[in-house]
Amino acid sequence: MRNGEGGTVPSYNVQTVTDTKHGLVVNVEATTDAIDYRQLRPALERCQSKLGKTPKQLVADGDYTNHASVQAAADCGVDFYGSWQDSWKPVERDAQGRSAGFLASAFPYDPERDLFTCPAGKLLTRRAYIDRGHGVHAHVYHAGKTACVNCPLRSQCAPPDARPTWRRSITRIEEPAATSAFKAKMATAEAQQIYRQRSQIAEFPHAWIKERCGLRQFRCRGRLKATIEATCACLSYNLTRWFTLRRNLAIELACI
Repeated sequence: MRNGEGGTVPSYNVQTVTDTKHGLVVNVEATTDAIDYRQLRPALERCQSKLGKTPKQLVADGDYTNHASVQAAADCGVDFYGSWQDSWKPVERDAQGRSAGFLASAFPYDPERDLFTCPAGKLLTRRAYIDRGHGVHAHVYHAGKTACVNCPLRSQCAPPDARPTWRRSITRIEEPAATSAFKAKMATAEAQQIYRQRSQIAEFPHAWIKERCGLRQFRCRGRLKATIEATCACLSYNLTRWFTLRRNLAIELACI
């Protein structure tokens, strides 16, 4: 796994699944994947294999929230809540120096004719189709070959170093139904309230293990051994958590 200095060293990424109701770690695994992007489906599969079922509801942060994860949760019948990391944000100018009026978002799209219209009134028709996987399709639209050559707005639309034959293009992303439904759900106040529970439940076990167990780096090599070491640390955390739950229950019973 690559480190912060650009080199490659034996490293492991610990994945944990924490129970929301009691705060117990119910599953742990050490992986050699440096990022969490592909880890939600394997986590659900481990829950099914070791616990005999998948959770009814799952909350994960932005590193896990993507098309593949949303589809994996939908396939397993899991109600997934996460923070979608949209790459597009409102800007005054893009990397090419275009002003807001010439950004792709300013080009109106006609779904009936399947084309875009530029500020100069020229039409951009669909010329290419790209399958990005996980049900995501990209449709690329271009202006005509000579549409941008003598356009009076060319200086505001084309990059400074554009060739004479340059023509404007726009990419429209078509998302799967599961992603559209997920985004609509996460736009609600109820979903945001559920998502706000994530940090206090998911981050605390990691902080406890690092501080109390001193597990900031593994003492052995090999993914299996690293998983065993991480499991022992999680068992220590769970025992401490269990004693806390028992103590709180005894206090509640004493107050009845």
